[in-house]
Amino acid sequence: MRPRFLTRTLAALTLLTACTDPAADDTDTAGAEDLNDRQLGADASAACRAAMRGAADFLAATAEDDATAAAAAYAGDLQAYVRALDAAATRSDDVAITEALASADGEGAALAEGRLHTALSLELRARLASVETGAADKFAAWDEGHCLWEGALRGLARRVDTTAGDTIEADIDAAFAAGHDAISGAPPATAVDDWRTPPMRQVIEKTLFRALHRQLVALASAAQRGADPLPAARALGLFGALEDRLKDRNTPGIADITAMLSGDPAAIDPDALRVELDLAFAKRTRKYCDEAFEAGLGVPTSYKGAVEGRTYARLLAAGMARAGQDVEAYLRDWDDYAAQVRSGADLEAAQRVSDRLIAATCAYQAALGVAACTSSEDELAP
Repeated sequence: MRPRFLTRTLAALTLLTACTDPAADDTDTAGAEDLNDRQLGADASAACRAAMRGAADFLAATAEDDATAAAAAYAGDLQAYVRALDAAATRSDDVAITEALASADGEGAALAEGRLHTALSLELRARLASVETGAADKFAAWDEGHCLWEGALRGLARRVDTTAGDTIEADIDAAFAAGHDAISGAPPATAVDDWRTPPMRQVIEKTLFRALHRQLVALASAAQRGADPLPAARALGLFGALEDRLKDRNTPGIADITAMLSGDPAAIDPDALRVELDLAFAKRTRKYCDEAFEAGLGVPTSYKGAVEGRTYARLLAAGMARAGQDVEAYLRDWDDYAAQVRSGADLEAAQRVSDRLIAATCAYQAALGVAACTSSEDELAP
């Protein structure tokens, strides 16, 4: 374990223990017109639908730490789907899941569960991104993401909501519906309302990050508290869904977290793990505190970035509250900022709230041990 990790662990232990749960995300689309007569989810592929039937059995088995039953559920449509994802994205999730299940024990089942959630969450992100980056049939791309949410990832969000009192499941449901309503045209020639679908993609993606973040910390806590290798293995598999978020912001943290979750579960430090995650997310959030001024206010791209920052901010809320910051004021400022960016009517008002967001985000970076507030600089290995 590197000295940097120990230093951050000690810093984390000085943070206050109070935690404020923020209000649910407002999708800013109440009363907006539905631009199509298609049902959300109707255009998902048959392969995804079949795979998610297998995923239900697989996740039921891994919840019971039953690797043998999980292996039986994985074989067939679910494995074929994961292999297709691997081929398209040059990944090896099928190998990782298969190797974990080969152990035929509870730890292998737990690891395989995390690996599957990683594979499906990365595919959900890729499908929703393609709606903006070139998918001709945007209904099919959006609905494929929804299929993965409905069939496997919803349960992860629901578990977090139940234990942490969050609203992740409802937030993602609302964003999927609002983004789908803003797709128009007849496949394969489809289009989106740039004020609606791209921001809702950000709400879905970053709210899913919040679920992953909360679950990783909860699993790390359970592993440490009970010296239990099963939640540690589950967390290790799940961490793959957030690795790319740490890359180039807190790259050394990837190895630190992997080593911690792979070692003695009794030695896991949940506070240190959260700090490593928050280092990267606080830097990513800083980017959106004032990025809108580059492209200009009152344009869809700037508004999308403000919504992205606002959704990232909710992920940071627990850590900021522990650091003694006024989370409610911070989230109100993000709401205000997104509204100011969307209207574009008052540059000075937008600048004032942006300045407050920068100050609060940088204060949290300082509490995490970042030497100079940044949106892009990576942490350095000692």
